[in-house]
Parts: sequence; structure tokens; C-alpha cells
Amino acid sequence: MQANQHHKTDPVQAITRVITEHPVDKRDDGSLTETETFILEMLERLDEADTEAANLKRALEHSRDIGAAVGVLMAFHKVPQDEAFELLRRTSQHLNRKLYALAREVLATGALPSRL
Repeated sequence: MQANQHHKTDPVQAITRVITEHPVDKRDDGSLTETETFILEMLERLDEADTEAANLKRALEHSRDIGAAVGVLMAFHKVPQDEAFELLRRTSQHLNRKLYALAREVLATGALPSRL
């Protein structure tokens, strides 16, 4: 019975072994089993999905700030939405600042920067 227990491997230990013993760039040299190759590919996909999710979350946050800043500019300048966005965009380019950073400033101050 002990012989059977010897062959069982903790899945976390097995994955850790594969990752540490086989860098991703060496996985095509035939040293990995099909299962190990599959695990590495799934880990890569999971990492890519995590990165994409973080990027989408950041983009959503920026979009909300930009939309709110457009609303502030619409009210302050009494212009339609497309004109307010264009004003924000042009100011961003003129000041060489990221659109979302300028939008946050508009939200904090209630107006575009006066350095135009």
C-alpha cells in the first residue's frame, strides 16, 4: 500500500515543479509530458485573462471619469455632449496630457485648466 502512496503527487507540488523546472521558453524541447504542457498553456491563458481583465477594469474607470467630465463641461459651457467631449479632447492634446487625467482634473476643479 505504501508503494501506491509513493506514486501519488500533490497537484500543487506537481504544478510548482513543472513551472520551476521547465521555463516556458523550453517547453517545446520534448522534456514535458502532455499534461505538463497543457498545464503551462492553461497558466499562460489565465495570466493573459487576468491582464486583460485588469486593463478592461482600468478602461471602464477612465471611461466613467471622462463621461462625468464631459457632463461637467456640458453644464459649465452650455454645449452639447459632442462639443464638450471635443473641448476635452483638444485641451488634452494641447496640454499633452492623457485624456483621463485631464478628466479627473475637471472633476476635481469643475473646469478645464486655465493654462490654454
